[in-house]
Amino acid sequence: MNSSMSKEELVGVKALKANRAPLTIAKAGPLSFGTLMVIYFCIVLVPYGLGLASQHVSYRGWYTELVTILSMAGFAMMLAQFFLSGRLEGLSSKTGVDNGMLLHRKVGESLALLFLFHPLLIVLPRFWINSAFAVDDLILLFTESLTATGFYAWSLMIVWVLMAMFKDKLGMSYEAWRISHGIGAIAIAILATDHVITIGRHGHYDEWFDWFWIALCTAAVSALVYTYFIRPRQSSKKPFRVVGCEKAGRSDWYLTVEKEGDFDFEFEAGQFVWLNTSGNPYDRSEHPFSIATSPAELPKISFIIRALGDYTSNLGNIEIGQRAYLDGPHGVFTLSGRKANGIALIAGGAGIGPIMGILRQLRDIGDPRPVRLIYGNQTIDQMVLQDEIAAMSENEFMDFEQMLVLTQPPESFNGHKGVMDRNILEKVFCSTDRDEWDYYLCGPEIMVKAVEKTMKDMQIPQHRIIFEKLGF
Repeated sequence: MNSSMSKEELVGVKALKANRAPLTIAKAGPLSFGTLMVIYFCIVLVPYGLGLASQHVSYRGWYTELVTILSMAGFAMMLAQFFLSGRLEGLSSKTGVDNGMLLHRKVGESLALLFLFHPLLIVLPRFWINSAFAVDDLILLFTESLTATGFYAWSLMIVWVLMAMFKDKLGMSYEAWRISHGIGAIAIAILATDHVITIGRHGHYDEWFDWFWIALCTAAVSALVYTYFIRPRQSSKKPFRVVGCEKAGRSDWYLTVEKEGDFDFEFEAGQFVWLNTSGNPYDRSEHPFSIATSPAELPKISFIIRALGDYTSNLGNIEIGQRAYLDGPHGVFTLSGRKANGIALIAGGAGIGPIMGILRQLRDIGDPRPVRLIYGNQTIDQMVLQDEIAAMSENEFMDFEQMLVLTQPPESFNGHKGVMDRNILEKVFCSTDRDEWDYYLCGPEIMVKAVEKTMKDMQIPQHRIIFEKLGF
């Protein structure tokens, strides 16, 4: 920065910035959640559509067809869970990681209900005829050897979904939960596939239909095997080493790793990686962290990590020089494929990590657009990298301002006291063309939901809001 610029020169720089076109980094953005939902439900209905094309299966009444649709679509949804949660860049780059995981969770909850009532839906019409016979039929569904694999899959599925829904209350370590979740998913998929090809009437007439389900099950399990074994092997060929680990604030660590060797590793600011510092690339003790640096800072990559769980609370034990493995990059919380007149950044707590990466990239590439940051925490000593952020505010080549938000501020605090409500959003994002800005929002789920709702109430277009919730 040239501190000797005259007032006239500074005015000229600002005029130049105002007249420059918005910067676009070429790359397509992810699908909206609504579009993803439409595509998803069209795909899971494909098996039923193929069944309708069969010349051997006749129409058996509206109720039977409804149960058939729910059963076939439900099984397809279960297999699709493997792809929604897998680390398949070709898919996640189109869906968006948050959209994919949100759909994964919502579908999981629906599947629990569908699987729970599946046996009852099958025998329900018999209750209308003779309830005694219906009860006997229901008992047979759970005891007959022909339906045994279905019963096992049904039981495991209920337990599996409940564990996923209440994982935070089970007291299990993150690593143990991931391993049990993966093993349970494979067991359910194989048992359910056996049940479908044993009981399903379509396969009795068209053998290719059974092979269709087997192929889908194989592909689903392969996606998990790819995540658990193939990707670690790929990561082992691109090792990193820890070169820095220090406290960045009262609650956060600033961890830096560096490439150990000459290999390609590219990322975009705002993306995240699965970080493994165990020394073994196949160890399941890996955790997702957003990158806080810009691509210009390679071969070093840094993370802002809040001490919240077993692993993050022990980051101080990491030794300088120890081996680390990065699986990634992943995510679409980036500047790519977007054109906007300004950039709004909203960070809550550890959400400053990817936001800082984006902010640094905007600085490094000399982006001329106005950039506004709202950064919230509970206390002032939780704020990180304030010297660096303040320097950006003083950079005459950046049109940048920051607003701090604290729920427990000191008496001398000059920022916003309270939560990120509409008042502070209206105050900071007051540009007349704010509908043409992009809004990057990252933080705890409850904060992201509240701020997103407020922005919608402010008539900010939905396609302008790009969010990432911390944690999966």
